[in-house]
Amino acid sequence: MERHYKKIFVATVIIKLILAYFIPITSDEAYFLTWGENLDVNYYDHPPMVGWIVYLFSLLGNHISFSRLFPIICGIIVAIAIYLIVRDVFKDETKARLIALIYLAAPLNILFVLISTDTPLFLFVFLSGVFFYYGINLKNSVSLLVSGIFLGLALLSKYFAGLLLIAFACYLILRRNRDAIKNGLILVSGAAPFVLLHFYWSYNNCWTNLMFNVFSRNKSQSLGLGTFFSFLGFQVYLATPWLLYYLAKNTKRIKAGIRRDNNLFFHLSFIPICILGILSFFDASLHWSISFYPFLFLLLVYLEGAHLLKIIKYSAIFSLIHVIIIVAALSLPVETFKKHEYYRDIVMGFYGDEIYENLKKHNSKYVLGTPGYTTAALMTYHSDQRFIVFMDYDRNGRNDDKVTDFRSLDGRNILILSTLKVKERQHGEYKDYFERVAVDTINVRGYDYTIVLGEGFKYEKYRNGYLTKILQDCYDIPKLLPVGDCFFCDRYFPEQD
Repeated sequence: MERHYKKIFVATVIIKLILAYFIPITSDEAYFLTWGENLDVNYYDHPPMVGWIVYLFSLLGNHISFSRLFPIICGIIVAIAIYLIVRDVFKDETKARLIALIYLAAPLNILFVLISTDTPLFLFVFLSGVFFYYGINLKNSVSLLVSGIFLGLALLSKYFAGLLLIAFACYLILRRNRDAIKNGLILVSGAAPFVLLHFYWSYNNCWTNLMFNVFSRNKSQSLGLGTFFSFLGFQVYLATPWLLYYLAKNTKRIKAGIRRDNNLFFHLSFIPICILGILSFFDASLHWSISFYPFLFLLLVYLEGAHLLKIIKYSAIFSLIHVIIIVAALSLPVETFKKHEYYRDIVMGFYGDEIYENLKKHNSKYVLGTPGYTTAALMTYHSDQRFIVFMDYDRNGRNDDKVTDFRSLDGRNILILSTLKVKERQHGEYKDYFERVAVDTINVRGYDYTIVLGEGFKYEKYRNGYLTKILQDCYDIPKLLPVGDCFFCDRYFPEQD
């Protein structure tokens, strides 16, 4: 099978390109596109890397498939790197091809076509680990510095890159590396400029990343066994049961190989996933561990060639089943899913342009908005018109807080498109925040979307009501954090400075 390595490589890339083009845009992807349209050093939910990448790839075109080229490129880079490492470090050309094929055939690669904060994290964590390996084993300071730079880029992708630093430290300590402090300082010096940039921006922007990831999003978290077992199940799915079976079957051989080679890649996969497993008792955000899985494939070098061939076969079949199901689902009329709980969101993902056609007549008189960041992002993508977020109480996805200045909308008319019926409490608030309010519906693909037509926006009431609640819930910065500037407070509550 290794003789067909190049053909299989190309085939997987073609499959991913097809999926990237035909899978409709997700709400998170649409949200990240709004980041690219409003370039910043950081964003509300996460550090800025995915926004920067989306911006660069959007220069090629507006369709989401252009931004999805980045995860496809990431998969190519990782596959080539796996091949080169096994070939050059472990001196085995045959296994190098087979292990690269296992990665290429795995669902982790085939389905990795959507753009997310995990995408740059996936690439930069892996590259940081690879250069760290060469830096330590070849005693090459330049490689260690490059590893630190990639670690810094990973930290600008997502905070969980910090788990890689913990794994590096554990490896140096367990190996009793005489130059551990020196190597650590070189590594940190590469990452430091990116970390300092992040904290300087945070100091001058309400500490939004830290507030969201450490304080706001964890207010409702509680201990639960269910989330832990969900995490375990997802790890089995990511690695695939047959790969784990052959790893377990060859445990003694693998242990001996790890000890003999002081195998860094074992630590880079095992330590972060164990830490995330502990965290999963509080939150089952399953995608957190994806970035550390490429290191697991490098442990397959200790398996026999016959076992590697079986893993390739089973993984290819498993991935093909996924592709067939996706293609079949995309081929069905969207009305097939009419009884689905989230049919309204499915329609918006596929046919947001048709929804916008029903709103175009209001363009000249109304500012367009929705009561949620996902719907605002989707409609912005489908219409090429900016939709603001109006009266959203969610702690997630609040980057529009910085983009939209409601002071400038005082007295304006605002149209609010909702996927849900307006509840009595919401209707009362709309009446408080406008001179006049009318509610209408539009039907698209068999679903009734609600339209609230608000005339004469009352900014002061909106500030004293809704914005005050958001200040308390999302921008109540702990006293221990020094604050340079905070756009939200400066803009709406300057009296609190």
